Amino acid sequence: MPQTSPAPVPLACPDREPRSPSERRFLLWLFLATAGALLLVQEGAITGYDGQTMYEVTKAMVERGDLAVDRQWNALPGSDGRFYGRHGIGMTLIGLVPYAGTHAVAGTGDRADALGEALVSATMPLIAAALVVATYLLARRLGARAGPALLVAVGSVVGTFLLPYTKEFFSEPLAALGIVVAVERALARRPAAAGVGAAVAILARPQSLLFAPLLLLVLLRRQGVRTALAAAGPIGAGVLVTVGYNLARFDNPLDFGYQDQGFTTPLLEGTAGLLLHPAKSVLLFAPLVLLVPFALARLWRTERDALVLIAGNLVITFLITATWFSWIGGWAWGPRLLIPGLVPAFAAIGPWLSSRRRRQATATLLAVGFLVSAPALVVSTQAQQLDTPQPPVGPGVLRQAELLGPVTAHTVEHLYEADGDGRNYLRYLSVWQAGAARVFQRPGLLLSLVGTLALLAAVLWSGRQAVRCFREAAGPA
Repeated sequence: MPQTSPAPVPLACPDREPRSPSERRFLLWLFLATAGALLLVQEGAITGYDGQTMYEVTKAMVERGDLAVDRQWNALPGSDGRFYGRHGIGMTLIGLVPYAGTHAVAGTGDRADALGEALVSATMPLIAAALVVATYLLARRLGARAGPALLVAVGSVVGTFLLPYTKEFFSEPLAALGIVVAVERALARRPAAAGVGAAVAILARPQSLLFAPLLLLVLLRRQGVRTALAAAGPIGAGVLVTVGYNLARFDNPLDFGYQDQGFTTPLLEGTAGLLLHPAKSVLLFAPLVLLVPFALARLWRTERDALVLIAGNLVITFLITATWFSWIGGWAWGPRLLIPGLVPAFAAIGPWLSSRRRRQATATLLAVGFLVSAPALVVSTQAQQLDTPQPPVGPGVLRQAELLGPVTAHTVEHLYEADGDGRNYLRYLSVWQAGAARVFQRPGLLLSLVGTLALLAAVLWSGRQAVRCFREAAGPA
């Protein structure tokens, strides 16, 4: 008699870890395929002001065992008169290992620094790939079948404005990863791991501390005091590191680097901007958000604890963003400050996709989201800063699409040239292959071609393995 594959075990049960060996292998290959694909379009540099500031702190820690940076960066004077970055320490810690390795091998100098910057920036595809895997697991934990879970997991990154942030050295993707892990592990009754996720989010963005009480209350209700204390340990460690960082910089445990800023935007004004402004509307940059209310309504009926964690985190993030003095998030693509609140909510859409019509609607919304953000993946959004006048709120969608043609043409025609004003990254395609050719001339172009082919081969291989393992894990249709 012909053998049949065993039916897949759902991941909706919170008490066990029922993932099959095939599904575990699938998650590994999914991570590798996603990371490889995103590495293909990395810039190989850190160009954003916030990212550069966090990178400078990493350099200071490795080279001088210090935290102070030059005042030209997004820095504030500390208690000792020197200047310190105003961001959380999470991304700085992420960059320590790649930069320390580069510094040990290549020493100092412009080219060594360029290599260190490239390797530190390459951590973003790894964070994004981990976020895809974590979102898949959360969707499965909430009861989604494998196909819908994969759709929302990949789509939450590729089909929304999060896409260009897979190459920008910002802290929001790392914070989102921590929150997603915290929610999934809490629902799986793994409190220590949930606490670790929350601690990562706090280190990345100290505002995530507001999510911690919500997490602890849910764990307390589900499993009692001992469970909540198990999560409180890692959270406390994250808080202690953050407080220590504040003390080292500003000699005040409650100075997070934003003492000259605050929540000064009226709530209605910030809400209208986040929903309706043509350069920031979440409805434009992440059309998938239209399905979130339906997903949350389903959670109300099926999993109230998940609803509290996901909806609570979304509300907290939205209120913080809408009332912040710069609700636009500075010069950024879309409403970037909403990312830690949106990604867990996107995972909740997975179990709602119970029909072909719903899956088709979701795929359509994700395709629109991809088309909106795809130009920002290969052309720096900061290229619009060369326009006169500059956009007042931030880069616009239509202008970003218009820049594809002229920026590509300039890259082809002036591949080996470099202007002396330090703004080459605005005029060229923001991919590492163009940068390698510009810096190292023809040998750099040859190296980039070899590297691109190697990455393509790795992506195709890992993608093929991921498809095979996914089919085994999903079982017969």
